[in-house]
Amino acid sequence: MFASNINKVIVISFAQRFHLYVHAYALLLLARGLSLLQISLIESIVIGSIFLMEVPTGILADRLGRKWSIAASTFFLMCAEFLFIFARSFEWYIVIALLTGTGFAFASGAVEALVYDSLPEADREDAMKRAMGRLNSTSQIAFVIAPILGGLIIGDARAENFIPAIALTVVALGIGLLVCFRLREPATAKGDARPGSLSLLRSGFALLASNRRLRRLALLVVFSTPFTATLVTTLAPPYLVQNEASPFVVGLTLSLGSLLAVFTQRYAWKLEAWLGQARAVALLILLPGLMYWLLAAAAGPIATVLLVTIMYGANDMKAPLFSAYQNALIASENRATVLSLINMFASLFIAIGAPIYAALAQTSLELAFVTIGAVILGSALLLRVYRLPEATVE
Repeated sequence: MFASNINKVIVISFAQRFHLYVHAYALLLLARGLSLLQISLIESIVIGSIFLMEVPTGILADRLGRKWSIAASTFFLMCAEFLFIFARSFEWYIVIALLTGTGFAFASGAVEALVYDSLPEADREDAMKRAMGRLNSTSQIAFVIAPILGGLIIGDARAENFIPAIALTVVALGIGLLVCFRLREPATAKGDARPGSLSLLRSGFALLASNRRLRRLALLVVFSTPFTATLVTTLAPPYLVQNEASPFVVGLTLSLGSLLAVFTQRYAWKLEAWLGQARAVALLILLPGLMYWLLAAAAGPIATVLLVTIMYGANDMKAPLFSAYQNALIASENRATVLSLINMFASLFIAIGAPIYAALAQTSLELAFVTIGAVILGSALLLRVYRLPEATVE
């Protein structure tokens, strides 16, 4: 019964990722008169609103149901895109950022919680790796198609050419919203005897404080985050243009990277089966840091396009594995709350880091890449990812 539930979540996720202009988002805002610093501040407001809304929306997902949280997520994202058609001032972009962050927060813990609870109880952790691999890879397929189609619509990236692309993005989200109403709440998320909001919050903090394995995973998620969104929306497009790539090639590059991510996300569990959990986790955390350093040293359109493609394709390869590891350690009744707590700390880290990296990028994009790589590698080494025992990720 709930195999179709997961398929519906995949369709919704596809709709939420089908952004026909996100590959040239920075170019649009630059054309509308914003600076790289202002663009990064908008991204930080998105992340900051995610941070503020993570826990409240996670609690709502555990109390009212994951289906309605996913529907709310899609609705807020659709409203934000609609406003983007008409926005022309920095203040309006702040409103859009708040709506976008709230939409992401509603989906943050609810999607994983609904998928995990929709799986058969037997061998659920391994099934979660495959399910999240399918979910993440299908989302990447949306980003393979959207930039190519969007690139044809946008053309030479004049501001007025973006309007049809934004409008079609609104339509895609509307279709996703209709599918949300067809979701079915898993039996483990139903029932009248639900814990209160404060009880869910206390138990979530207690679990993170007492469970060393879950806490270790959470720290790795937070402090070794590869800043993929910052790379895609803020840093990579101007860097590629700086290295003589056209706006169409920028979209094509990110499409190819997303196509590569389809396979890396879908089959990450096979890398784990081949290398073992500890080695696979260490490799997938350290690799993005090294790739940022290589990107800083690259020059010319061929080298930068190749590296951005590979980097975007491999940046979040660990996500399906970590999703399974974390969910296996959390009880169903407060699953969305605990996941939202972890994501809240990750959002805070990104909200602090993104404007710092953007400020560095205004001086030198290469310096920003070197700094991001150093933070990823340094945090991973401090957390001794190279000595991660097999028992830490069950």
